[in-house]
Amino acid sequence: MRYETFEDFPVYKMSVQLAKEINSLSLNIKNIGFNFLKDQIRRASSSIVLNIAEGAGKWGKKDKANYYRTSRGSCYECLAAIDLFEAYGLINTDKSTEIKDDLKEIANSLNALMSSIEKR
Repeated sequence: MRYETFEDFPVYKMSVQLAKEINSLSLNIKNIGFNFLKDQIRRASSSIVLNIAEGAGKWGKKDKANYYRTSRGSCYECLAAIDLFEAYGLINTDKSTEIKDDLKEIANSLNALMSSIEKR
């Protein structure tokens, strides 16, 4: 399927929604002792979105794939941060599972995107 811009990619749209959710979640955690972790996950979730956009703007297959790999790496970073949020009692298991499922779906979509680029 052909898209007009990266903004039409389903993985981009899902990533924007997830970044908004993570930002909202982290703002609702009032324990200032975990500001480092809240800042980290907000940066990582933004990185997912921004690297998808930047990768879409590249011409070369290697450049595109590199940005999508970086985006996937940021997904994994968010997964680990969510594990820490849960371990520290900042979120409950249900919320953790919901967010992690979304992150895994995004990572799988990025894997598919990278595969499609490598096949061209």
